[in-house]
Amino acid sequence: MNFIDKRSKLIGTIGPSSEKYEVLKELVLSGLTCIRANFSHGSYEEQKAKFDNAKRAQQELNVPISLMLDTKGPEIRLGKMKDGAQLIKANTEVIVYTKEEEYQNRIGSEFEWTVSYRMDKDVKKGDKIVFDDGKLVTEVVSVQDGLINIITKNQHLLKTNKRINIPGVEFSLPFLSEKDKKDIIFGIEQNIDYIAASFVNSAKDVNELKSILNANNGSHIKIISKIESQTGINNIDSIIEASDGIMIARGDLGLEIPYYDVPYYEKTIIRKCRKAGKPVIVATQMLDSMERTPQPTRAEVTDVYWATELGADSTMLSGESASGDFPVEAVRVMSTINLRAEKEFYNKLHYPVQLEEVWENSKKELRDEIAYKIAKKAMKGEYRYIVVRSTTGELLKEIAKYRPNAAIIGLVEDEKQIGKFGIVNSVFVSLESPKLFKEVKNDFSKAREALKPYHPKSGDKFLVVDRHDEKEFTF
Repeated sequence: MNFIDKRSKLIGTIGPSSEKYEVLKELVLSGLTCIRANFSHGSYEEQKAKFDNAKRAQQELNVPISLMLDTKGPEIRLGKMKDGAQLIKANTEVIVYTKEEEYQNRIGSEFEWTVSYRMDKDVKKGDKIVFDDGKLVTEVVSVQDGLINIITKNQHLLKTNKRINIPGVEFSLPFLSEKDKKDIIFGIEQNIDYIAASFVNSAKDVNELKSILNANNGSHIKIISKIESQTGINNIDSIIEASDGIMIARGDLGLEIPYYDVPYYEKTIIRKCRKAGKPVIVATQMLDSMERTPQPTRAEVTDVYWATELGADSTMLSGESASGDFPVEAVRVMSTINLRAEKEFYNKLHYPVQLEEVWENSKKELRDEIAYKIAKKAMKGEYRYIVVRSTTGELLKEIAKYRPNAAIIGLVEDEKQIGKFGIVNSVFVSLESPKLFKEVKNDFSKAREALKPYHPKSGDKFLVVDRHDEKEFTF
């Protein structure tokens, strides 16, 4: 596919199924625009190999590929279980030991478990605790110093190191662990573009991460706050304001809030991010069945479609591309659904209404005025490309907020900005940016060079725009 045929972006998690260079390159050719490295798993050597392969593919294919580091975050994990797993029956009373020495030394059984965190400090009788992505539900019966008594609600084969959630409870784990801080510094050294910060609950969390980036020459890295809790939902407006973008991480979010509320908050957050001009990602289980089958379910198709049609900048694959049997097929399927949904987005009855809503909620500053004018001009699809000179990248983001009916080809002055648009709808930044940024300033016709990786055809019309002028050309 031509890289600009699809305006919405696609993030793929790289893992055992996709870490080989030829597979990763095929993912990019199928629509991937940003790779995600999940730092809950893998060594630094393995993570570096993923980033290096993406950089190599970027040079070979001559298109930008963004690099995202996803932090482990404040996780609670189950300790070791006898034989690696135990079948837990419904209505079983279990003692959960929460002290560090128990977690390190005790082996779990059907009736005694350990956890990596002093949960006894935060939970109370009647609270729900769920294990293994919600597959095992339990309720707190009583709490003592260093241990919790719970009763199971269903049967489940519980394995070592499975994730634990405490819905509705604000636990006291620090937002960034020592591991997270080391991972972030490693990411800065690898020239990543985004940090997806797990379990952001407040603007204070975002600012803590900014401080670490600023102190380690990483201020150019964009912070994508993952919304995964009721507290994050409650503070969504201030989190959006403090962040560079939002990821609606529906897996943990669906365990922390009622599952039937997840679609409502997905729609609400997408709309809030659109108004704020911040990129928004919809993630988790989007094509979950494609981990093991080559075809998605109809429900999954509908899920991806509506996320895109609602205006999400990007959709994301997790296990489907990281450890599934069909990583390339999953990217192709998601790209195809995205592309189909985009046809409705620019529907003449739908798009003008959205355009006016964004304008009415704008600050009416110079960048807003330029973006609104360009979007109105491109509304009928007359232009295939809009080449935009943007010193800091802010004008690019503003124009993207209005979703003009054309591919936006960015020219930025600072090469560190090249990878900062892999999750931003419609924007593709030229790898020749620093050179062309200067050349196009004096001669707008030289913007033709920026279009070559995107296969322009004779007769294609395009606009060239900066803060001071705009001109129309035909290829």
